[in-house]
Amino acid sequence: MNSLLRLALLALILAGCGERAGNSEGGESLGALSDAPGQFRQALPGMTVRLPEDMGAHRQYRLEWWYLTANLQGAGDERFGVQWTLFRFGLKPGPFENPEPGWHRNEVWLAHAALSRPGDHRFAARSARGGTGQAGITVRPFRAWIDHWQLESDEGKPWSLAVDGGEFAYRLQLQPRLPPVFHGERGFSAKSAGGGGSMYFSYPMLAIDGTVQVDGQDFPVSGRGWFDREWSSQYLKPDQQGWDWLALHLEDGRHLMVFRLRGADPYFSGTLVEADGTTRNLSAGDFSLQPREYRDSRFGRVPVAWQLRVPAANLDLVVRSWPGDYWNPGSLRYWEGPVSVSGSHAGEGYLEMTGYGN
Repeated sequence: MNSLLRLALLALILAGCGERAGNSEGGESLGALSDAPGQFRQALPGMTVRLPEDMGAHRQYRLEWWYLTANLQGAGDERFGVQWTLFRFGLKPGPFENPEPGWHRNEVWLAHAALSRPGDHRFAARSARGGTGQAGITVRPFRAWIDHWQLESDEGKPWSLAVDGGEFAYRLQLQPRLPPVFHGERGFSAKSAGGGGSMYFSYPMLAIDGTVQVDGQDFPVSGRGWFDREWSSQYLKPDQQGWDWLALHLEDGRHLMVFRLRGADPYFSGTLVEADGTTRNLSAGDFSLQPREYRDSRFGRVPVAWQLRVPAANLDLVVRSWPGDYWNPGSLRYWEGPVSVSGSHAGEGYLEMTGYGN
């Protein structure tokens, strides 16, 4: 998940200009878009995920992203967090009349990359216009790229991620250890009690090794990651202020994703993944997620320690952000940083928060 309403407005602004992507402070309500000709489709209950096809682009939808977070350790016990996200924003629904390469204005691509250490957060971004070949997705073999940043895999082989953000770089090999998990109702993830949502699936456990480079030094690393794949045309309701999202790896082999959408009527959802890959959907009655501590940061006060309880799974967790400030900056800013887990079970993972700050 990410701060997509503001980014969608950015894409609409770019539809009327000849510059490469920049930042915007605005916001737009996407409304209830339909499947009518000439309009974007909307994710609906009853839809299902198909693989490997749904690793590709969905040009009948306005918003989608390919999103990796990872908790890594160096040989000297150094700790690193990695985030890499590729976004696609449709300016008009496909299929397009003129599919040949060129400077088309039918879609905009953005990518965010970050490298985190305790007390240190580095961020870089790239942008591209659709149709130029500068960014895109292929399914067979899978490849997601923007310029020289790319995530790719061939069937039966580990995934590879290569990113150079200037102040940092990483080259990683990623091996899925569990099958993909379809959130919500066979992949339809509701985002409010009144309807609306996204198609959403994850690879909850990626075994990772490779190299991280920062401050001119190379660090061999290994660890584990979480990969999200999501697409929609409508996201936040007008009264929803933002969300808090957690993806956690527990030391007993389980993995857990939960989120809450903040607003007049908060909405909670999640998925518990057992060590063997079987899943349990979680609704508001199945778990509680409450902030317990706050931190003053450069863009305002944010919750950085959370109590997460899933009674039926015997989980009573304290989830705590690493020391530091993990804002991805710019006018499209959001918090994205590693967390440690204690309480009934130990673990690690990632926290994303939108809608906070000045």
